[in-house]
Amino acid sequence: MHRTILTGLSMMFLGTQAIAATAMIGKELQALLSDGKVIALGGPEEGYSGELSVLKDGTAHGQVKLDSGEVISIDGVWHISGSTLCRTWKGGRDAGKAVCATWNKTGPKSVSMLNGKENFGRNSWK
Repeated sequence: MHRTILTGLSMMFLGTQAIAATAMIGKELQALLSDGKVIALGGPEEGYSGELSVLKDGTAHGQVKLDSGEVISIDGVWHISGSTLCRTWKGGRDAGKAVCATWNKTGPKSVSMLNGKENFGRNSWK
């Protein structure tokens, strides 16, 4: 049993290391978003899905549909600070608050987002 627990803890530690090693740096975020980009938000098993148009002027607009059927409009501003993407939305659970997230690569055109240790979901693009 102790071996199973140690193996599980080792896998968690190594998994965290792998995520940290794949974080996008500021230059990558800037290259991805500097000319604008349509981002697919969430997806299966995330509890929500939607689309966000990230514009090169530092604004973003879109919406998210929760699995419950509720639709939330997204409208606000974004900028890159160091190696994080920071955004301030006018509505939703973080209305008016600046929130910064690290984008960790999960594929060539997908990321998981973390704010500290809190998982903020998944994004992808074409």
